[in-house]
Amino acid sequence: MTAENTTPDPAQATAVPGPPATMPLGARRLIMIGGLCVPVGLVAGPYLLGAQLLAVAGVVLVAVALSYSAQAPWFSRLSWVVSAAGALWLAATAAYWGSIVAAADSSAPAPGFAPALFNAGTGSFIVMACAAAAAVALRMVRARRRAVRTT
Repeated sequence: MTAENTTPDPAQATAVPGPPATMPLGARRLIMIGGLCVPVGLVAGPYLLGAQLLAVAGVVLVAVALSYSAQAPWFSRLSWVVSAAGALWLAATAAYWGSIVAAADSSAPAPGFAPALFNAGTGSFIVMACAAAAAVALRMVRARRRAVRTT
């Protein structure tokens, strides 16, 4: 008789790790909403004033969703950092865009604070991206440690 045909003895059963942790429902919803905002903002951007900001908001939502924690509550400390930096990036982008459009409408040179807004937005984007990458890496390391501990 082969091993496939024999029934296992319950006394010799080994612990099988449970299913891997899945993405929380809130994070999945943010991925869906952000994933829809990006292409809509990119397509509508040339036609509607300010629609490019919708694409920026979509990128922020996706980054916040990817920074979830596998433990409860799913909105981790890094998620707060990602959302704060993303909000600053969105605000700096909106202010920069508004100042450039206002200067173009009045046929004036760009205001002196426009480069500071651009640099603030770039810095906020870098902080957001690094925090989201750190959250993903931390989640992967914790999952690997948990898998090693259960085997």
